[in-house]
Amino acid sequence: MVDILFLGTGGGRFNLVKQLRGTGGFMLLGRTLTLHVDPGPGALLRLLDAGQDPTKTDALIVTHMHVDHVSDAGVLAEAMSGFTFTRRGLLVAAQSVLEGDRHGDRTVSRYHQGLLGECAAFGPNDSRQFEIKKEKSPSSSTARAPAGPSTPASSFHLRGVPVKHDDKAGFGFVLEMDGVKIGYTSDTEYLPGIHDRAYAGLDVLIANNLKSAADGIPDHLHSGDLIKLLKSAKPKLCILSHMGLGLIQSGPEAEAARIESASGVPTIAGKDGYYYCTDRCGWFDAAKEKKKASEEKGRAREGQKKLE
Repeated sequence: MVDILFLGTGGGRFNLVKQLRGTGGFMLLGRTLTLHVDPGPGALLRLLDAGQDPTKTDALIVTHMHVDHVSDAGVLAEAMSGFTFTRRGLLVAAQSVLEGDRHGDRTVSRYHQGLLGECAAFGPNDSRQFEIKKEKSPSSSTARAPAGPSTPASSFHLRGVPVKHDDKAGFGFVLEMDGVKIGYTSDTEYLPGIHDRAYAGLDVLIANNLKSAADGIPDHLHSGDLIKLLKSAKPKLCILSHMGLGLIQSGPEAEAARIESASGVPTIAGKDGYYYCTDRCGWFDAAKEKKKASEEKGRAREGQKKLE
């Protein structure tokens, strides 16, 4: 089972500034691992709002260097490293993110890279099994100290998928964890054949579908091409994310229904602050789940007091 928690389902420069939909990426919450993909602006705050502990994040995956996919990676690196008290956590990122693009710009500083247990450059033609040795991270009141006792390693497999985007080092991926195969297009135009094969037979495909129709502006997916991809690849489910201002205003749910009707693949529009559970096959409001858990803890404390 893997829960997919959406911290931001908006895309495009206009939505980025207006924040009609968030731009915090999404989290993959497995049995033993917590991964955060493309933590853009607002990722940390939306993560906290959803009841997640950023110090418990095990790995960041950053698919390319653009600000709406990477801006909060530095602060999350500080959280993952136990408030910078111990080298912990994994960052898997495009070469442009770690080392810089053709202009020499990098979007995660060397300082923040140095806080983590491992930084791995990854690309569209790479495939790797990542092992993460789970360690206890110190609390905010803990003085600088070595990491606590470790537990057995957990793992996930990542296979890169080519993209057509203006960060040439960027990648999409297929991730396998806890028996679930999840694909992510990242930001890209449709690459017939390549994407059809790469995303075939998935449990879930998260598609960064910026717009409902082609508008002559390159580098992003639109609904017409997504329909072609889904007809060929036939994932069990497609979830729309990274939706642009026009698509958001016209109605994501209606667009998802149109894509499903045309492609034959069940398609839903992602929602900020909700997670999709691959085991229970449904949407859950993270804030409500957080409140429910808090109320249950409160009732448990009251019951304990009565017993005492």
